[in-house]
Amino acid sequence: MPGTVYSVPPIPPGPNNTMYVEGGGLRIGVEFRLLDEGELAANDEGAQVDEIQAHIEGDVDDSGVSLHVESAEDGREYLRFDCFENGPHYHYIDPSGERRTIVDFDRAVLGEMLPWVMHQLRHRLDSMLEFAGGSALVPTIRTVLAVCLLGALAPTAWAAPPQAPSGYVESIETPGDLGGMEDEVDAGAAQADAAKADGEVRGVSRRQVKTVEEIVVQARKRDEFLEDTPVSVTALSQTTLRESGVQRLDEIQSLVPNLAFQADNTGAASNIRIRGVGTSTPDIGFDPGVGVYVDGVFLPRAFGTLVDIVDVQQIEVLRGPQGTLFGKNTVGGAINITTVKPHDELEAFVMVRPSNFERVDTRFTINTPIGSGRLGERLFARFSFATTNTPGYSSNATRNESLNGNNSIALLGSFRFLPHDDVTIDFTGTWSRASNNGIAQQCIPVRDDAPLVALSPPDFLENCAETEPFETRANVSMLTDLESYGTWMTAAWDVGEVAILGDISVKALTSWREQKPRVRFDVDQTRFNIVQLSSAGGSILDGTPGFQRQIMQEGQLNGAVLDGDLNYVAGVFGFWEKGFDDRASYVLPPGQGGVPLDRLTNAPINISNWTWALYGQATYDLLEWMSLTGGLRYTQDKKGLTFMQFDPRTGEEFADEAGSKIFDAWTPMGSLALTAPEDMIDETPLDHLMGYFTYSRGFKGGGFNGVATGQGGGGQGPAFSFAPETLDNFEIGFKMIAFEQRATLNTSFFWGNYDDIQVTQIRDAGLDANGVPAIARVTDNAAEATTKGAEIELQARPIDGLLFTGNLGYTDAVYDDFPDALSDYTGETIDRSGDRFLFVPRLQTFVALQYSMAVPGLEESSMEGWLTPRVEWAYQSSVQWLGPEVPQATQPGYNLLNARFSYDFWDDRAQVALWAKNLLDVAYFSNATAVVSTFGITTRAFAAPRTYGGELSYRF
Repeated sequence: MPGTVYSVPPIPPGPNNTMYVEGGGLRIGVEFRLLDEGELAANDEGAQVDEIQAHIEGDVDDSGVSLHVESAEDGREYLRFDCFENGPHYHYIDPSGERRTIVDFDRAVLGEMLPWVMHQLRHRLDSMLEFAGGSALVPTIRTVLAVCLLGALAPTAWAAPPQAPSGYVESIETPGDLGGMEDEVDAGAAQADAAKADGEVRGVSRRQVKTVEEIVVQARKRDEFLEDTPVSVTALSQTTLRESGVQRLDEIQSLVPNLAFQADNTGAASNIRIRGVGTSTPDIGFDPGVGVYVDGVFLPRAFGTLVDIVDVQQIEVLRGPQGTLFGKNTVGGAINITTVKPHDELEAFVMVRPSNFERVDTRFTINTPIGSGRLGERLFARFSFATTNTPGYSSNATRNESLNGNNSIALLGSFRFLPHDDVTIDFTGTWSRASNNGIAQQCIPVRDDAPLVALSPPDFLENCAETEPFETRANVSMLTDLESYGTWMTAAWDVGEVAILGDISVKALTSWREQKPRVRFDVDQTRFNIVQLSSAGGSILDGTPGFQRQIMQEGQLNGAVLDGDLNYVAGVFGFWEKGFDDRASYVLPPGQGGVPLDRLTNAPINISNWTWALYGQATYDLLEWMSLTGGLRYTQDKKGLTFMQFDPRTGEEFADEAGSKIFDAWTPMGSLALTAPEDMIDETPLDHLMGYFTYSRGFKGGGFNGVATGQGGGGQGPAFSFAPETLDNFEIGFKMIAFEQRATLNTSFFWGNYDDIQVTQIRDAGLDANGVPAIARVTDNAAEATTKGAEIELQARPIDGLLFTGNLGYTDAVYDDFPDALSDYTGETIDRSGDRFLFVPRLQTFVALQYSMAVPGLEESSMEGWLTPRVEWAYQSSVQWLGPEVPQATQPGYNLLNARFSYDFWDDRAQVALWAKNLLDVAYFSNATAVVSTFGITTRAFAAPRTYGGELSYRF
């Protein structure tokens, strides 16, 4: 280190040897007072400084550098970093003018802290400078501060290992962080690299620019701080996902208020509901009520939405209709997943996570520049690899097989190309395959007089009763296999000022995806072959593997005019989809007693859909404390479906139908946001307070029934169409930061008018030619309803090192008018007006508490680091999977308790952890089937019992 030369770009002289840069309403200055007997010098007469040399031998007697950030309008100081002969001081000035010290070291400990100090300064200075428009000065200022720190070292300072100051815990997170001590108390926070737009975050006040402990979201298709966004949105950072042990998307359920995942019989698909709104079936012909997006790419089918969490930077869950900005128009909300983008540093991350039930999860990521010279600064690559392997936590006593297993592999590769300073091109490809040996379900006898019980083997219901939550009696070799792959490219151009359009940026997104699902499952879960459904392929009983392909194109324009008071976004969206599903249904074959129906039916379904939309939204700052947002979208949905039913043994056809329709809608939105002026809250514990009112409409297109029906039954055909549904949502919310930015509290209250709800039910389809009851599963526009409720999200850091996170969601979703519903017990028509929605808990709560502490007795040893215990508690009230007339399908309320103990070494690279989920070993089910009115039973699929394991990770 002695004699190292730090090259500094030419520095323009300023008054008192200070250089300034202005942007975003701030002014950044670096003042040079480097009077180190000639070794460090700045020329008072205005000469440019090309090199600054620093030698660490000996003391530096009279030198200093000050870096300060102040208001460009009134000179008010927000932040200052002083580096004098006795060490660095880093602090900020709070609204009352009081100085708050963040880091204050003397020279005696500086040498021990140098690597750690430089690590912190890099993130803070880069973030602060880019927000304020001074990104060009990052290399210069970083070098000057490094000189200052090195020059202040005593010659013996290198003897001790690096350590953090007593009582100080990292609280800032950046998008590139993969682990280490930044994990300990996560603010989710200074995501400046992803949040800059021409050097500033549009629409964010100067007060919020300095609040770097804010999460940046794209809930309105532009970068904004979460606390400044008048939208109900929860943002889950990379660190939060890791600390909660999230490995797949459905595991975020407890972290987000009023979010629920309804599992299906395969374990690979799920119906997602937000505030009680979603869809009632995962079949290929039905659109989701909640949209899932990966880097802006829409995932339209239930198969393929339960993505593995691989190299994810952030997940944003937007609650309420998304009828304006987000891809496909949805009534319930949207889940926006953002992956980590390649950058200019060589780094890697590896993790292995063994646990009980012979499960092992692995993750590996590497990021690297590509090429050398100029190309090495413009082209970067990032590759991630993830696996999960477990035979499962359940068993099949009939076949002596393990169930509820998972063998999956996922690959994610990204390239980033910067052909120009204002142009970014991201290209991403992914491939994944997940396979398991089926999902165990407990069979529960409900009624012995159901129509098809008399045709079943005599001891069918007795065998049904022998099944248990984690041990079934299925006679079928069950299977779930899903292969998914695709590519997408995003090109973004920061255009700059363009006539009346103002300061604009444009973005284009193109994607192509395919999925190949194969399933085989035993509907009754007994040793008898009552009903088997399969699209596994390979035999006459197994149908044909499914196939889905989607192509998406979106163009988007963001702009700001009127000195930034008016921000707008406009775009065009196009989506094309083809899909195929062919499930074979085999009901009551001969040779097992009873009255054999021997019904084998193939039901090939083809879908051909397209959607296009035009949209626009603008936000105008009427006053410094008031903004108004309005938006409008026009959507056209085309749905096409062909449907057949036939016996593959004889070729006899039972149905051959086709349908095609176009559905369209205008969906508006509007919101008013009010931010309390600083002088109004100066005398209160509040640092920031915003309230908002929002109206929004969501739309879900209609379609055609294309699901298995009884052979030869009467009634309407399976391709009978159903109309679109709409939801008008009204919401009031408040977002606040308090107690010197140690706490955030977000609340929202909503009321929704839900019309033409698409409800899937089992319907009596009359008698076939043999006089046997036939059934059909159809979707109708059956009801109108009201949804109302509230959400509360709290995060607090009452003392250094302690993090408290909690949320509460309450949903009251009730049918106002549903006179022609069908009973899940008898199949007869009943009136469900006044009944609660199925699949929706009324109350959900979540609390997490973690504390990071240095372990005493390990000072100045290679084992020194931070221990972070974390405890999570979640509660969910009762859920009705079938109507209240079938109490066996009602899951009572339950509590879940999770824990994690992690230890981070001070090299900021290695971490070890122990963890456990469902510590109380609660048996709760995640799905129930509706076959009571036909076969007299219901089956219940159970979530995982107590699981526990370890985790070892390393990054470099």
